[in-house]
Amino acid sequence: MTFRAAALLTVVTCALAALAVALPVRPRTSAGDPQIVAVVLDPLDDPRLAPYRALREASAERDLARLEELAFGSGSYSAYLAAMELARADAAPAELRARALERALELRVQDPLRRAEERALRHELGELWERAGDREKAFAAYRAALPLGRAIEGAERTAPDRYRLAAAFQSAGMHTRALEALEGLAAPSIEAPSLRALGRYSEALDAYRRWLAEVPGDPTARSGEAWCLYYLGRDAEAAAAFEAIGGSEGLYGLGLLANRAGDVTRAVELFTASGRADAMWLATGVLEARDRYAEALPVYLRLAEGSSVYADDAAYRAYVLAGRLGDEAARARARELMPPGSFFALVLGDPPAVPDPAGADALAAAAAQGDMALAAEPSSAAEALEVAFALMAMHDRDAAVGELLFALREAEAAGDVAAVLDLAEALQSMDEYRQSSRAGRELLAAGVQDLRAWRLAYPPAWPETVLSAAAQAGVEPALVWAVMRQESAFSEVAVSVANAQGLMQVIPSTWTWLAELRKEQPRDPFDVVANIEYGATYLGWLMNYWDGDVELVIASYNGGQGYVRRVFTADYVKGDKAEFYREIDRSETREYLQRVYENLAVYRTLYPALATGAAEAAR
Repeated sequence: MTFRAAALLTVVTCALAALAVALPVRPRTSAGDPQIVAVVLDPLDDPRLAPYRALREASAERDLARLEELAFGSGSYSAYLAAMELARADAAPAELRARALERALELRVQDPLRRAEERALRHELGELWERAGDREKAFAAYRAALPLGRAIEGAERTAPDRYRLAAAFQSAGMHTRALEALEGLAAPSIEAPSLRALGRYSEALDAYRRWLAEVPGDPTARSGEAWCLYYLGRDAEAAAAFEAIGGSEGLYGLGLLANRAGDVTRAVELFTASGRADAMWLATGVLEARDRYAEALPVYLRLAEGSSVYADDAAYRAYVLAGRLGDEAARARARELMPPGSFFALVLGDPPAVPDPAGADALAAAAAQGDMALAAEPSSAAEALEVAFALMAMHDRDAAVGELLFALREAEAAGDVAAVLDLAEALQSMDEYRQSSRAGRELLAAGVQDLRAWRLAYPPAWPETVLSAAAQAGVEPALVWAVMRQESAFSEVAVSVANAQGLMQVIPSTWTWLAELRKEQPRDPFDVVANIEYGATYLGWLMNYWDGDVELVIASYNGGQGYVRRVFTADYVKGDKAEFYREIDRSETREYLQRVYENLAVYRTLYPALATGAAEAAR
């Protein structure tokens, strides 16, 4: 929390306390004796909380007209609450409730990790529009709620026609449903992609060719035809199709065909000519598999000079190969291409690219002691902060967080960095780490190098719980935070496609095993304390399993210790970390290892005292 925000909290809390004191008055009894009566003023009488007072009164009186006025009268958080209240008012007409819920969804702060919650609201909206007799709007709402199971029947009931229903299912990734919805209707633009997604390549090929007959030269249909031919092993036809496509996709496809035919040199030429990063990475693998390291080196360097997700890996691999080949110039160039603070720069001994926290802390301490003046001008976030802290003083954390989130959205849209920092820090002080850390990450991405932004992007979330759990498990709290940041971005309600749950993203089977390991009945995976404790327990177990090798621990947390051991001990790796980095799966575990290790380095730098304290507690 900033000094300004802390001061505001103190002022507002004191003001509200003053409002709530008992004021003595002396009315007369019938006998004429004075009597002391305690009169408690309503904290909502604070003018800054007038919208909340109006909302409370309208709700208590079931005043639908007033709720409508509040819901549609502004874009504030209180308007959002009014819209939700009106949407749930059974006495209101279905159309009014539907419009109110649409308004709430319009005002709602978006969060990708709350898609399930939004889908449920969209399903509710569909039911309201259906009840109001507007099938078109109902279908649109149900479509937006897919693939939520409850929305399927709604979409089927309200679909204007089979084609649109099938398209809705297809866009939601429900390919079998999409094909079933067609019921024999010829719609190759839907049939072909769905059949291909289901691995039914022969049928998909036929559908793509029917599509091309209807729309000659359609690029999507031409691409689909080529790839179906490739997967069916009809290489000569596939080659002709890829040549007709041309461009990077065509060259990539031809490269795959050449590699399948055993023409490595031709395959590498085509992969490299395509300019596609994934193709060039594949080319390096093909070359290394045949010990053609000198040919692989320039391809790695070219990749490293780009901006793809392969750039860091390519730079490090070029560094390794150049060392083995004795090419000092290439080795030096590869070293230059490793971004500061990246995983491989850290592995080679560079410090993380974080501002010096010691200098900033000294500055903060001086300011706190009055040795330097605070900013003369209040932040543009001052009003929102005052309202939020007033709500906190009333023990309404949800409303306080909502006010800050709405104000944060406006500040970000306006590019007001000072306000974003103040608002995000206030959110962090209320244990709202998901959106505050997101704001910090976006500030860093925009080039803001303020230490406050770093501490927002890498928060010591739920510090008491993490410090305690880490000490019990014998692991660094920095490691718990590093994993939490990557796994859930500090969302307590996060659920992955694999059904990993909560802050530390533990799958149900592992959760049950951890409960047995802890000798207790499984607890609620969405409970913050339980999830942190179980995640820390797993990290502690992995630390013992890998004798303290934190890189293997991190990789195992994502990919499983069995998989990591198989790769690490394979004949082509033999415990060599450089080879391990190259061979571990690109799409998941390798990227995970790098991001978490980078997180860990930043946390160790930003919060050395916390790490030290936890280490001592663990001993």
